[in-house]
Amino acid sequence: MHRYVQNRVLACLKILLVLTDAICLNIAFVVAFSLATSYGLVDAQEVVSSNYFSLWMMYNMAAVVSSMFLRLYSDKTIERLENVFRITVRTTATFLIIFTGCTLIGHQFAGVWYFIGAVTTLVVFYIGLSRFLLTYVYTVLPKRFNWNKKIALIGHNDYLAPVAGTFAQANAFYSVDTIQYRSPEEEATREDKIAQFQRYFQEVSKLGIHDVFLVSTPDITEFSRELIMAADHQCVQLNFVPAVTASINYGSSLEAATLQLPVLKSHEESLSTMENRIKKRIVDLFISSLVIIFILSWLIPIIGLIIKIQSPGPIFFKQPRSGRNNKSFGCYKFRSMVVNKSGSKQATKDDKRITPIGKFLRKTNLDEFPQFLNVFLGQMSVVGPRPHMLSHTEHYSQLIQHYMVRQFVKPGITGWAQVNGYRGETKDPSLMAKRVEFDLSYMSNWSAMLDFKIVCMTAINMVKGEKNAY
Repeated sequence: MHRYVQNRVLACLKILLVLTDAICLNIAFVVAFSLATSYGLVDAQEVVSSNYFSLWMMYNMAAVVSSMFLRLYSDKTIERLENVFRITVRTTATFLIIFTGCTLIGHQFAGVWYFIGAVTTLVVFYIGLSRFLLTYVYTVLPKRFNWNKKIALIGHNDYLAPVAGTFAQANAFYSVDTIQYRSPEEEATREDKIAQFQRYFQEVSKLGIHDVFLVSTPDITEFSRELIMAADHQCVQLNFVPAVTASINYGSSLEAATLQLPVLKSHEESLSTMENRIKKRIVDLFISSLVIIFILSWLIPIIGLIIKIQSPGPIFFKQPRSGRNNKSFGCYKFRSMVVNKSGSKQATKDDKRITPIGKFLRKTNLDEFPQFLNVFLGQMSVVGPRPHMLSHTEHYSQLIQHYMVRQFVKPGITGWAQVNGYRGETKDPSLMAKRVEFDLSYMSNWSAMLDFKIVCMTAINMVKGEKNAY
């Protein structure tokens, strides 16, 4: 299931398992060598002369090669505890055989078998203990802390049961809600069917479910495009499971049943994988922490004082904006206008509400700097689609196809559309459509280097100023 719907907890467990194994296996190596030398079983000087460092490097290379070759840390392995046990045994045996063979061939020293025995004993002890503790993590903690990822399965009642049975074989990190539509709906018109699915998507979205699997039958295949658009509008990722899956005899193998489940995703972006999201989040935390400590710590008092002198009111302007999965959050900016009641009205050229310091802040993008607080809190990212006002999200989602797809990721302080000149007032819907086009292009082609490029382009624009910033 993890290959279809990423679970944040499983992704973090994978990273934690990699780090724990790497650290503890190296500790086992050092302790084994210390024990062997302290009891006089191995001459430390002889090992050092035969290059202790190369022995240690060979040990780590054997571990890396074994884990990569047998895919110990792959999504398929991590999603089920039984897979972790099975592949761990194979990887450990392969690792120890490779290490033993290479040591005997390239590092002959007195007491080498004692050293190999000590390493083997400590490695097996660690692996046994760590996987025993992992059992508790997989079987107890998901229920206690509600770590399960909710998904929904929708299908005709004649085809739903077999597919639902396959989904039910998922582990404690996932829970499946099923929605079946019955025979009377087969006689409904095309418009009625689409409206029915719109209600389904709205229902699951209200429950906080944003990953839906639809058993694709002939009666709905013909309007799959409309279904994708309806799902997008509710920030629901729609995945199609062919109905023919229900007639396949999977056999008794649980693993085979899971492997043969074909899924067609309506959207496939780089940021749909949890590993990339975690990488992006780590970078966001690092950058936002640096900005808060070394820039905002002195910038807020200075800018705040000038704002107070020029116009009474708060230093910050906090406005509800649309975030990931269309959840609203309070977006921070330096207040660049006089206090007024038209907070939902976009700024226009020569807007009388803008203060002198506000004009400077907007021209240089400094008014956006408090949003690094939103980044630190996890509500935004440094780079991403700009967060729009709630009224604009509601308005443009009715006018622009796939507009809500941009809500699948966290909004950003700066974005691909902004560095390409699409920022500021949007009276013409075509300008907003162009923004959305750039946002979707960013999501489809995301990479760490693209984020770096956008940050650099933003810095250049801050120095030279932008004509649409007012």
